[in-house]
Amino acid sequence: MNDSGSRAIALTENHRRSISVSLHLLDRQVCQWERWVNGDLAPGVMYQQQNTLSVSQKTQMRARIAKLRELMVRLRDDLQLEPDKPTTAQLIVGQATILWEMLTELNSSSLHGYGEVSPELAAYLDPLGEGLTREMHEISRLFSQSTPNSNGESR
Repeated sequence: MNDSGSRAIALTENHRRSISVSLHLLDRQVCQWERWVNGDLAPGVMYQQQNTLSVSQKTQMRARIAKLRELMVRLRDDLQLEPDKPTTAQLIVGQATILWEMLTELNSSSLHGYGEVSPELAAYLDPLGEGLTREMHEISRLFSQSTPNSNGESR
């Protein structure tokens, strides 16, 4: 018997991994929703989230989030699952790598698939696209070079 009073449930490592991944992704999204409900919005230059949630929707969403977490805790405990604990550095490197790949396409030669690119647009866009790509690579490199300890300091 485990802490919740039920019998231990047998599952294979493949089942454990599959269930864990689903719950990790769900919990990650629930964390994002909770930030939005609490007014933590991205104030970006090209991505500016807007809070259009009513007080009633926020209240209901908080209740749904609590229920989701209750169910996730039950699954975690009953199936003896481990939480995912990615470091911020790992998350930054992963996202920067994906963005780097996308940004390598931000140039006049890639835009030819959408029609003729004017020489003025090419002269303007190509160096800026290269700059964005370079910065993304440098961000990835910055967090790939050392592993931080639990205090956030590099080792």
